[in-house]
Parts: sequence; structure tokens; C-alpha cells
Amino acid sequence: MRVAVVGGGINGLCTAWALVRGGHEAVVLDAAPIPNTEGTSYDEHRLTRIPYGSQAGYTRMMPGSFAAWDMLWRDLGAVHYARTGCLALCTSEGDWTGRSAETLDRFGILWERLESGALADRFPMLQTGDARFGLYMAEGGVLFADRIVDALTAWLAAHGVELRGGTRIAELRPDVPAAVTETGEQIRADAMVIAAGAWAEQLFPGLQGHCTTLRQVVAYVEPPPALAAAWQSAPVMLDLGGPRGMYLAPPVRGRGMKIGCGALNRPCGLAENAAAQPEDGLALLGVYRGRLARWEEFRVRRLRMCRYANQEAQRFVLRRSGAAWALTGCSGHGFKFGPLMGLGLAAVASGGIADDAAARWAAGDLPDMQVPGLDMPHAAAPLAAE
Repeated sequence: MRVAVVGGGINGLCTAWALVRGGHEAVVLDAAPIPNTEGTSYDEHRLTRIPYGSQAGYTRMMPGSFAAWDMLWRDLGAVHYARTGCLALCTSEGDWTGRSAETLDRFGILWERLESGALADRFPMLQTGDARFGLYMAEGGVLFADRIVDALTAWLAAHGVELRGGTRIAELRPDVPAAVTETGEQIRADAMVIAAGAWAEQLFPGLQGHCTTLRQVVAYVEPPPALAAAWQSAPVMLDLGGPRGMYLAPPVRGRGMKIGCGALNRPCGLAENAAAQPEDGLALLGVYRGRLARWEEFRVRRLRMCRYANQEAQRFVLRRSGAAWALTGCSGHGFKFGPLMGLGLAAVASGGIADDAAARWAAGDLPDMQVPGLDMPHAAAPLAAE
């Protein structure tokens, strides 16, 4: 069957990849170029890990997500991923890290508890005196987002997928199904998948009111020379005990060191001029004042802004109208599940999964659902790195 995929970010590209693997034809439509180097999915890196707070469903889906990434690496012929391990800090009872530990324990997933002395010894580049404990796992690391998007785009083109960047959609007609462009062209298919991130709600009325578009700014920083080697061998870090949603990516394999903080995100209109400003970098670095050793020696080198669709409970939202299925609510975890979500979207569009089951699975309420085409199990150590 022929499926029109609206959206050329990670979820749209992975859906087209999964459709090709399943023997289907795909056309990818996006208002921006494909790949879009200014898009939300295009950056030096994204974090991935198993801990997920009290979201037990997504915790249980992570092994399948790693397995789906392994499938993609095999198809691309390269691994755009560094397995660094993952560290989170518990600084108050019942915080995100504490809830993650309880969830992991419930499912018998092993993790290492680091008390204050061990934290200070293993991570001298951090200030950890306020930490109750550290949650460390060897699994997890950095996905090189821009390289993944570039490689997926090339793979799809080589496998006959029509990539129609610069195609602005004026109207979707799910019952036809067809996408009508601003020039009046009708692009017909047997089914449609809308994976347009924060723009999905604008294209698909059934999603209205489910999500809020947030402006997120991340800062690339330069650590002190004396700590450069320690940071290059550091794990990805999250829930670092300050404002909600602190996270960082270490400067592995020539990539920059990135810091972010969800508490600084704010609602943002799609047409708003929301470019990152110098004060955004200062605010981000200020959040880390009590966490980074030799904080005063860090320098902000550049900033990057993106818009993403945030669902209140931080769950994916999948809805159907006619022969069209729309996904939104990535809530910052779209990349973690990219290939797995692509397999699921391809399956529901081609009739391999019932609508209700797919919607519950995407929301994390049916984590053990068998996804057609998923090659399990995941090996803890992926293929040889690039």
C-alpha cells in the first residue's frame, strides 16, 4: 500500500523506514527541506536511557526501543550512538530519581546505587553534597540526532521513498485520503500518518487541546580545561536536583557539551519569533551553579531553540480520523522511541494493529504489546560504533 507521511522529523522518517521494511510505499511531505537542519529533530545529540520516573509503561518499552534502534543501525550500516551510561541524582524523597528507582525495582531491572562518597569519587566534576544517592545504569547514552536524520534521509531516498520537502499542506482529507497542498495539488495515498510534532494539531483537528507547544532552549557550553577529560568520559545526566528537568549530554566523540532545563521552557505560538537570546544561555548556566564543579569557569558557546508538543502527563497522543492517523505529544521523548514508534505507526496505518491498542501503546498503557516487525531482543552492547 501507499502511505503519505506528513512530517520529516524523527518520527516521520522512522515511520517511512518501517513502511519500506514492511514492503509498503511511502511519500514524506514537509513544509521545510528534508532534512530540515533548523528543525526540532536536528541537533548534535539527544539523550536516551531506561529510567522514566513513575511512568512504568515507558520504562517497560525502553528495551524494545533499544532493539528498534539496533534494527535501524543494521539498515543504515553505522551506529550513530555513544553508550555512555546514565546518572540521575536523588536529592529529595519521592523526586523523579526516587520514583525511577522504585519503578526499576518493581520490574527487577538492575541499577547501581551510589552513596555520597562513591558519587564524589566517580564524578569529581559535579557538586553532589546534597544528593541522597545516585542512580547509575550502564545502559543509556547519546543519540547523534543530526547524523541519524541525515542517514535516514539518504537511506529512504536510496530505497525509493519520495521525499517532498518544501511542500506546504493547506488541507488534509482523511476520508479520501489525500493531502491538498497550498498550490492545489492533491497527493493521494491509501493511508496517511501525520507526525508533524508541534504542527500536528494545526493539520489534524482531532488533536486540538491535547498539547501545549513549548519553546525550549539548550546551551552548548565549554567546561574548564582541568575537567575536560572527566566530562568527555561522563555519562548522560538527568534530574540533577535543581529546577525540574535538568539534563546534560557530555562532549563525547567531538560533540559539544549540552545543558538543558525543562523548568525554563515556556508556551510558544507557532508563528512567534522565539529565537534564542543571550539571556537564555545565562539563565541555563545559572541553573547549574550549585551542580557543576568550577561552575564559574564554564562558558556558553552557542544556543539552540526548538518547539515541541508537550502533553500534560508527558505521553504520546495517537488519534485516527478516516484513513489518517496523527501522533503528537512527544513531550521531549520523541527521539528515545523514534524507530519503535515508527514501527508502531507503520503497523497501525497498514492494518497490523487495532486503533485502540495502538493509542494505548503509544500512551504507555499497553507496554507489552507485540509490535509487528520488531526484532527482539536488544543486546546491551550495540553494534560497533561509528
